[in-house]
Amino acid sequence: MMALVAGGMNSALLAVVNGAADHIENGRPQIASVVLFLIFISAYVYAQRYVLVTTSAEVERLVHAYREKLITQLKRCELREVEHIGRGRIFSAISTDTQAISQSATGLVYGVQSAVLIACVAVYLAMISMTSFVIASVFLGMTASIYVRRMRDVHGLFHDASNEENKLHDLVSGFLDGFKEVKLSSQRAAAVLADVVTVSARTAEYRTDAQRSMSLNFIFAQAAFMMLLGTLVFLTPMFGNTYSGTVMGSMTTVMFLIGPISGIIGSVPLVAVANAAAENLQNLEELLNAHTRERNGDPLAPTPTSPALRTIELRRVYFKHEANGSGFAVGPLDLTIRAGETVFITGGNGSGKSTLIKLIVGLYPPLSGDLLVDDIPVTPASAQAHRDRFCAVFSDFHLFRKLYGVPLPDVRSAATWLEEMELTGKTEILPDGYSTIDLSSGQRKRLALLSALLEDKPVIVLDEWAADQDPPFRRKFYDVLLPRWKALGKTIIAVTHDDRYFQIADRRFHLEEGQLRNLAEIPTNG
Repeated sequence: MMALVAGGMNSALLAVVNGAADHIENGRPQIASVVLFLIFISAYVYAQRYVLVTTSAEVERLVHAYREKLITQLKRCELREVEHIGRGRIFSAISTDTQAISQSATGLVYGVQSAVLIACVAVYLAMISMTSFVIASVFLGMTASIYVRRMRDVHGLFHDASNEENKLHDLVSGFLDGFKEVKLSSQRAAAVLADVVTVSARTAEYRTDAQRSMSLNFIFAQAAFMMLLGTLVFLTPMFGNTYSGTVMGSMTTVMFLIGPISGIIGSVPLVAVANAAAENLQNLEELLNAHTRERNGDPLAPTPTSPALRTIELRRVYFKHEANGSGFAVGPLDLTIRAGETVFITGGNGSGKSTLIKLIVGLYPPLSGDLLVDDIPVTPASAQAHRDRFCAVFSDFHLFRKLYGVPLPDVRSAATWLEEMELTGKTEILPDGYSTIDLSSGQRKRLALLSALLEDKPVIVLDEWAADQDPPFRRKFYDVLLPRWKALGKTIIAVTHDDRYFQIADRRFHLEEGQLRNLAEIPTNG
């Protein structure tokens, strides 16, 4: 409504100026025209300010709400589904695409206001000269039809560029995650760089083609508008003398359309970019909905307190990592872990240890077989309640600087925890999180373990945790910390290669090519 008011006041200003120019007496303007001019310009300024300020706030609110919606949907997804979608696509949608829509808001408002203004000015033009109105309508209609048709190709180019940017996000993310490996091999570094450059070049090519097409369209629109002016000046006077008396008013009105028409032309690229971004967001949302629509319950809601854990059991569990119709399989597996046990899982690289851990904690749902807790199957509806029993430090762990979802320990307890992990003087536990996480890899793992222990969960899962620790702390981990946690009633599941400490475990299971063997009765050097 306020955009309509702003457009109406703008066209009213044109009418007042034209009317005043026709009725100036003795070189002095009429008082009524001055008053109307001031009223209309005041109304225009108020409406324009309201539209821009309100639109900016509303669009940002909507973008925030949509980001929140996507994050919530992501939380409802399982780990395997998020891995399948890809970090690049998710990151691009939540950051780049929502930012594109946010940045297009002002331009879109100008475009809408320009359309309203053109409609109002068209009515005014029809009132002063129907001939000019008909000619202008035909010209602008034909130009708009050709312009829109040509912009469809531009939209396709922006869509292709967006897809390439998703791939670029994945490549850059992999480059940063594997930076150590990249630095260790000049050949690998050159190959990774070549891949990044290739995708970046394709992205630039698509965007260059899109920008070139938009520039040509802009020139076409300008040329068509100039042809319209030439037609009004040179050809329409041939239609009769009646037009000559209104030629100046018609010309002024048509010239006044340059601003709003330029506003619409300028908003079209923004619409193209915003549409491509919105399409990406919609596709991601539909993909997330497809993964979550059959699940019941709210995984974000607090889970009820579970009874004391007795057993965790894998019964004929089978899982396969699909990759173009083939992939590594684990299982069928049979495994029972009793509460309070310390269980070690061993095996070579690629034997399936990390996959087994993710099956136990419920991050990967089995393709067949059952995961049971106290002889009760874990279902999609109860999966989160099952996962809430575990605290874990995975081999590819992420260390949050803040203690999310963890009660902040008091000063004395914090000092005790840091001393236990031999991190005193390295970092501090502050109300807003750790003072720093810029530590060595071994120290970061200790900090991740500290964060996990603060959750005070009944089951502790550690995947190759001791691999980065120095020998003294590794001995402390096996000889002091693990027995202490076991004495507190914790169930410990640890993936390890440290054969000299195998005797600490109550039982040891060994994985080979996805198959599990119980080595509880086999000597540790066997």
